[in-house]
Amino acid sequence: MKLPIIDADGHVFEPFDMWMERLPEEYHDRAWRRERAEDGTEQVLFYGHPTTMEWTVGTLCTPGGLAEGGRLDIDLDTEVDRGVDDPVRRIELMNEQGIAVSVLFPTMTLGLDDIPEVDFRNAYARAYNDWICEFCAEDPIRLRWAGVIPLADLEFALAETKRVLAAGASTVMLSPIPTPSGQTLGSIELDPFWSLMEQAGLPVVVHASNPGSPSLRIHKLLKNRAQWQMGVPFQLQIGIMYVIDGGVLERHPNLEVGFFEGDVGWLPHWLGRLDETYQKMALVVEVPTRSAVDQFKAQCVISGEPADSGLGATVDLIGAENLLWASDWPHQDGAWPDPIALLKERSDLSSEQKRSIFVDSPARFYRIDLDELMIHLGEGWSRSAPIAG
Repeated sequence: MKLPIIDADGHVFEPFDMWMERLPEEYHDRAWRRERAEDGTEQVLFYGHPTTMEWTVGTLCTPGGLAEGGRLDIDLDTEVDRGVDDPVRRIELMNEQGIAVSVLFPTMTLGLDDIPEVDFRNAYARAYNDWICEFCAEDPIRLRWAGVIPLADLEFALAETKRVLAAGASTVMLSPIPTPSGQTLGSIELDPFWSLMEQAGLPVVVHASNPGSPSLRIHKLLKNRAQWQMGVPFQLQIGIMYVIDGGVLERHPNLEVGFFEGDVGWLPHWLGRLDETYQKMALVVEVPTRSAVDQFKAQCVISGEPADSGLGATVDLIGAENLLWASDWPHQDGAWPDPIALLKERSDLSSEQKRSIFVDSPARFYRIDLDELMIHLGEGWSRSAPIAG
């Protein structure tokens, strides 16, 4: 029997031809596209200019693709599992790995806020949201999706949020630093968005982006690929600071926010540092009525690398109910073919904590009806299936 594991953060790879099919023609020259030289080498362009990636998108979509034994020239069309863009194959892959539900996020659209033109950015969001909605329609119980919402144009953000929620999105995704204008997730001007999500009773996910993204404004500090990769957690640290110190959770006590794909081991220090700051700086800062730790435990979740050395300490602080398992498949820095084993084999978590992280916590966060899911899955799955460790 298989445990009905919920992948809180999986990814798709948006087909290049999708942009040409779904974007207005006026944006075609700026959209993501791929070209091949006479020798067959790949070149990926955005705004008509080659990207700075030293590797192919096939390598990007191959877990371990940049590790020792990987390759920089993996071909997307012939060497990458079609679960990246084919929903039928994605469900087959989930069955093979023991995943009952995948909540899907984009790949190329993670850099949405790097698009400077408001109209183009909005059109990009709509095109992706339409495509991923159709992708998940293959099996809307097992394939769930996050609508992408750029916040710089608040009127559009509110309208698009209403549209994707009506279309069946399980959540909406924001960038940790969402607007080129300098607004933060804690800016009071964005409260209509937070109110909308609070009233809808659905969670918001703040998802790490490309750390080299100009919109994050740390890109100039990252001088090589090691530093680029180390920049990933910075984004979520900033996002958590903005949401808590900006008073978002206090103003919206029924709102839930997830922070995804930036590891978890740093969280105890970061929340502790914020609470210590409120104590030491009380005369010159606005001290919240609840501690940062209490706010996070009541209204937030986090996902990250299941092999993170600090995961156990994070569970000790916030509880297993605030931690979600995520595969990050198919990204090159994800763990595959068995990311589930990395969590199952941990000795610092109990079986019940693992069960919570795998099933109960993500089901609660995403409002997944486990009884309905089990009926849909049929034989071979069980909520009481044993967990190693």
